Amino acid sequence: MEKYIDLAKELKMVNAMIISPQQVFFDIRAILKCRWGCEDFFQKTIRCHTRATTYEERVEMVKRYNHILLAHSHDARELSVAVLEIERTAFLDGYYFAFAIRTCNLCKSCNAKEGSPCPFPDKVRPCDQSFGIDVYKTARNLGLPCEVLQSRDDIQNRYGFVLLD
Repeated sequence: MEKYIDLAKELKMVNAMIISPQQVFFDIRAILKCRWGCEDFFQKTIRCHTRATTYEERVEMVKRYNHILLAHSHDARELSVAVLEIERTAFLDGYYFAFAIRTCNLCKSCNAKEGSPCPFPDKVRPCDQSFGIDVYKTARNLGLPCEVLQSRDDIQNRYGFVLLD
């Protein structure tokens, strides 16, 4: 697992650590932010599709893993690229169930949001809120910074998850 922490740091992540599913906090209220607090949900984009899974199924999916890499970045695009690269590397290493959870920020301007086809539909992964993950509580309980931004000048703390098994 240390290999994936090192890879995350090579990919410019501020921090990365291996955690257990028990260290991920779930709260169904996170889905409120997903469904009613996010402009993307109403646009029915590829980014927001739950693929006909229930909240309970998504929680169970995460809890079936033994290891989860938590990646921390200040840059949304770098984080999206990093978790996908870590997922790919883990898959090639034999962890065939490796899977990233992170809002897609691969493109500077989202084609799907503009009504055009997504150029990377195979790289779109679900966001943590759609899984009911309370990122704030998860990060804070691990001693990582995660605060509500007060201005556009505040440093953003972004988090992504790579499920490893």
